[in-house]
Parts: sequence; structure tokens; C-alpha cells
Amino acid sequence: MKLRVWMILSLMLSIGSLVLVSQENKEKDARVSFLIGKVQVQKGGKGSWNILKQGDLVSEGDIVSTGNASKTTLLYKGSEFKVLPNTKLKISSLYNESKDGKLEVQSGFAWFQLVNLKGKKFEVSTPTTTAGVRGTAFSAFHDHKTKDSSFCTCEGKVLMNGTGDPKDGTMQEKGNGGYYPGDGAEPKRSSYEGIIVKFKSLPPFKDLMKKNISLKNCLSCHTPQGWTPEDAVPSDETYGGGKM
Repeated sequence: MKLRVWMILSLMLSIGSLVLVSQENKEKDARVSFLIGKVQVQKGGKGSWNILKQGDLVSEGDIVSTGNASKTTLLYKGSEFKVLPNTKLKISSLYNESKDGKLEVQSGFAWFQLVNLKGKKFEVSTPTTTAGVRGTAFSAFHDHKTKDSSFCTCEGKVLMNGTGDPKDGTMQEKGNGGYYPGDGAEPKRSSYEGIIVKFKSLPPFKDLMKKNISLKNCLSCHTPQGWTPEDAVPSDETYGGGKM
């Protein structure tokens, strides 16, 4: 009888340990919640590339790469990292109670909604520009050929630090964007007031997109209203709708 009780207790402790380990992994890693097309990961930023699948975990140091017409969404502590087609995103650091977070858009376009930072700082950088945030939603784009970078703020504020910004940076608020030419010229500011309204992109956005083709990526979250895009953009759950 005692042996049976001991075996049951041992089994329960083992199961409990596995659950704790699973919870710890869930907390320290990001999870693939959505995926379409061919998406790869380079573990630790070195070596071979492996195919990612929905439900896989992505850790600090990993680089996620999407192919043409491919896309993935990573979830971490309720935050969303959307990696659009032809993009490389490095997970430099995932925030927790004791450290700040940092992601690097090495090339392409990515969108972020950050929550539950609990006072920690979070940075998203390109090879030429850095955006510092404290709970917001915004996008980052980098063209590895021209070295151009741009950031658009959908919610909250971001502090921009790049060529042409003051020493202490430039605060960019909701509904505004900043374009940083790769040749080091002064950054250009733009406003999307009356062009993008919440989850919808209105007809004037079509004309703006002709001048800056990278804005096509915005259609992954903002649905066209009153106009039809020439090319479809892969989309997943509604903007800000991801659940951990």
C-alpha cells in the first residue's frame, strides 16, 4: 500500500515538474501563432536554416526569415510581432521582470503591438535607426539595398533615434511616420490622419502608396475601404487580436 502511494506521489511530482518546465519555456520564448507560406528560423543566429511551423517556439538570438508571399505572427506575453513577406527579424532580447527587450528588423517589414511591459523598455531597430517604446503599436521597415528605414506609429508613442534626429531623439506620436534615407539625408515626417482610420485605409492611401511601395505592407492590418489594391497582402487575425 505504501509503495503504491509513493509511486502515485512520485508520478504527480513528475507531472508537476513537466508542467512548470512547459510554463517556463512559454514565458521565456515567443510562439508562432500564425504562419503562411515558407518561414524559416536560424537558431542562435548561426548555422543552417530550419522550417518553422505553427506552434513552434522562437528564442532569444534566433533570426526569423519569411519568403515571398509568406508571413508569420509571434506572440510573447500578449505582445504581437508580425513578420511580413521577405523579412528578416532577429529576436535579440525578450523582456521580462529583470531586463528590457530588443528586436532587430534586418530587412523587410514588421509590425509590433507591445503590452505587459511592466515598466521595462523595448527597442526595435534597423541597421540605421532605433525606436524606443513603452507600450504601443507601430511598424518598422528597412530596405537592405538602399539602406532606407521607416517607422509608423499606430498607437502610443515611439522615440526615434537616427541620422538627422536630435541627440535625445524625436518623439513620434500616433498617426505619424518617419522616413530615414539610407544616404544619411534629413528624415522625412508624414501624417496619416484622415488616410488611415483605425483598421481601415481610405482611398487617399492608395495614392500615397504609389509614392512609397513599402506602405503596401500596412494592408496586412488595415483593410482598404473605398478602393481595391492591385496586389493582395497576406493577413491573419484582426489587428491587435492575438491571444497568448
